[in-house]
Amino acid sequence: MKKNILFILLLFLISPAYSQVIRGPYLQAMASTSVVIRWRTDVATTSRVQFGGSSSTLSQKVEDEKLVSDHEIKIMGLNPASKYFYSIGSMSTVYLGDESTFFQTASVPGTISKYRFGVLGDCGTNSAFQDNVQAQLSSYLGNNYMNALILLGDNAYSLGTEPEYQSNFFNHYKDTFLKKFPVFPTPGNHDYNNDNPDRQKDHKVPYYDIFSPPTNGEAGGFPSGTKAYYSYDYGNVHFLSLDSYGREDQETRLYDTLGKQVQWIKADLAANKNKGWVVAYWHHPPYSQGSRNSETELDMIKIRENFIRILERNGVDLILCGHSHVYERTRLINGFYDYSGKFDNAVHNVSQSSGKYDLSDNSCPYIKKSSENKGTVYVVSGSAGQLGSPAAGFPHKAMYYSNADHGGSMILEVEGNRLDAKWIGIDGVIRDQFTMEKDVNLVKTINLDAGKSVTLDASFIGKYVWNNGQTSRSITVSPTVDTEYSVKDAENCVNDIFKIKVANPLPVKLISFAATTDATNIVLLKWSTEFENQFDYFQVERSVNAKDYLDIGHVKGNANSTKTQSYSFSDPTGKNNFSADSIYYRLKMVDLSAKFEYSRIIGIKLNEIILGTEPNVPFDIEIVPNPSVQEDIQIRLTGQEKASALISVIDISGQIMLSKTVVLTKDLSHFLSKGISKGVYFLKAVIGNRTVTKKFMIL
Repeated sequence: MKKNILFILLLFLISPAYSQVIRGPYLQAMASTSVVIRWRTDVATTSRVQFGGSSSTLSQKVEDEKLVSDHEIKIMGLNPASKYFYSIGSMSTVYLGDESTFFQTASVPGTISKYRFGVLGDCGTNSAFQDNVQAQLSSYLGNNYMNALILLGDNAYSLGTEPEYQSNFFNHYKDTFLKKFPVFPTPGNHDYNNDNPDRQKDHKVPYYDIFSPPTNGEAGGFPSGTKAYYSYDYGNVHFLSLDSYGREDQETRLYDTLGKQVQWIKADLAANKNKGWVVAYWHHPPYSQGSRNSETELDMIKIRENFIRILERNGVDLILCGHSHVYERTRLINGFYDYSGKFDNAVHNVSQSSGKYDLSDNSCPYIKKSSENKGTVYVVSGSAGQLGSPAAGFPHKAMYYSNADHGGSMILEVEGNRLDAKWIGIDGVIRDQFTMEKDVNLVKTINLDAGKSVTLDASFIGKYVWNNGQTSRSITVSPTVDTEYSVKDAENCVNDIFKIKVANPLPVKLISFAATTDATNIVLLKWSTEFENQFDYFQVERSVNAKDYLDIGHVKGNANSTKTQSYSFSDPTGKNNFSADSIYYRLKMVDLSAKFEYSRIIGIKLNEIILGTEPNVPFDIEIVPNPSVQEDIQIRLTGQEKASALISVIDISGQIMLSKTVVLTKDLSHFLSKGISKGVYFLKAVIGNRTVTKKFMIL
C-alpha cells in the first residue's frame, strides 16, 4: 500500500498539469490489427492511449508507467478496416484527443477495396511552398481517408537534425496529416546529415529514432529486421520502402546486388508474387535530368545499371523516387539501363500510350497480365517542398511527361485490378495522370444449360457499355441459343468478350434414384424424374465393380412430361449371391433420337446368406483343399456313404458357371470343368429335397 501511495505522489510531482505535447501524435506501422502511436512531451511523463469507436467513448486503453518524453504505444487486437478515435496523455491527464483525432486500420492483406496513398518527395523545407503543396493534396482528398502517407526522403532539410524535423516536418503536417494518416517513410541523403559518409555507415541520425516502421512483418511482407528498409501490405497492394543512401553492414548500398538489402528484396518479392500490385520507393531515381542528373551522378547511375532490373524481373509495377526537385514520369517501360540518349521508344516502351485514360488521343491505360507482369512505370516526384533548376538535356528521353515549373505531390488510388496515379500541382491542377490495369480484355467461353441464367462480370473498373445496352458492371443473361456478349469501357480501350455455348435441353431430369434389397437379395430400384423431353427409355445396368456394366433390363419412359414421374425395376439376380458384397447400378437414359446420358451410380450391399445345410439334413459336403488351384480342388460326401446330387457352381455376381448331376461318395473327386477362372464361388448341392451350399476360392 505504501509503495502505491508513493508511486502516485511521484506521478503527481513529476507530471505537472502544464506538461505539453510538442510533437505529434503521429501514426506508425499501421497494420490490419495493430498500430503504433508516438508523441513527444516537454517533460517526462507516463504514457496512455485511450481509444474507441467514437470520440466520446474511448473505453479501451494502453498504458506505460515508464517516465519518458518520447512516447511510443503499440495498440494490438484491433479490427481490420475499422475507424478508431483516440486520445493521448499520461496516466493522470489527457493531453489531446477530439473528433479529428482518429485512424483507420488497414484491411486484411489481399482485401479488394478503394485505397488512397499520398506521396510527398523532398518535402521538409519549412516553407510556404511546402504548405501550399500540402493544402492541395488535402483539398483533393476532401473527406476521403488517406490510407497511408508515403515519404520519399529528404524529409527535413538540410541536415535531418531533431530541430529541423520539428520545424520543417512535424510543425507543418501535425494537424492535417500526421494524427490521422499513418506515415511510411524512406530516408534521403539529407536525412543522413546531408551526405555525411560517417552517418551513411552508422545510421546514427534522428530519422531512425523518430520513425517506427514495420520491420518484423507485422504489416505483411518479409521481415527485414531494420528500419532502413522494410515492406508492408495495404489491401491488395504490396509496398517496399528502400534505402538508397545508407550502407548496410557499413559496406554495401542499394546498388550492390550481393548486399544485405538486395538479398532481402529478392526474398520479399519472391514471397509476395501473388499480390495485386507491387510498388517500390526510395530516394535516388535511376532516371532524371532535373535538379539531380542521372547522367552524371554515380549513385543514380549504379542504381540504374545494377539494381532496377531485379525489380523489373520480379514484376514491380510502379517505382517512386524523389531527390530531383522536379516531376518526371515514364510510360510503361522495360529493359532500359543506359544513358538518356540511348532510350528507344520502339524497344523500351512496353506501351506507346500516354496512359492518361482521359479520352485524349492514344491515352488508353497501361495493361499488364499477371502471368507475364512485364513493364514498370518510373516516377520522380521530388517537388513537394521546393523546385530545382533542370539539368542540361532536360527532359530525360525516357520520360513521357516532365515538369520543372511547378511543385506538387502525388496520390495513388487503387481499387482491385486498377491503379490510378495523379500528380497534383501546387496550384491544384492535375497536370499528369496515368492508369494501370491488370488482367483485363478477357475472352471467356461459358457452357450453359438451356433455360439457365449466368452472371457476367466485367474484368475492369470504369464505365460499362454492354452490347445489349446495359451499363452495370455485372449483368445476368439467359440466352436460348449460342450468344456472344461484350462489354467495353466508355473510352473504348478495354473490351471483354463472353462466348456462351447453350447446351441442348436434357432428355430427362432425374431427381431421385435409390436401391433396396430384401432378405433374399432381390434388389428393388426406384427413381423419379422432374421432366422428360423427347424421351424414350431407361436402360438399367448392373456391375460388381462399379466399372464394368451389364444391361439387365429396359423401362419405357414418358416421351414428353412436365410432371414428376416415378419408376421401379426389380433385379432378382442377387438371390444367387450368398456373400455380403456390394453391387452397383446406373441408368442409361436414352431419348427418341438415340442420344443418351448416364445417371449417377448407386451401390447397395447385399445380405449375407448363412451357408450350410437345411435343418435335419443327415449329410454334408466338404471341398478340399480350399482355397486351391482349379486342378487340385475336390469334393466328398460326409454323413452318408453315397448319394446322387445336382451340383451348381455360381460366381459372386450370381451367374451359374456349371450345373450337372453327379454321384457323391466319401471319397474325394474332381467336380470342376476346365475354364473356370480365379475367384470366389459358391457350390450348391441338391440331394433329394435337401440343399447344402459351400463357399470356395480358386487361386
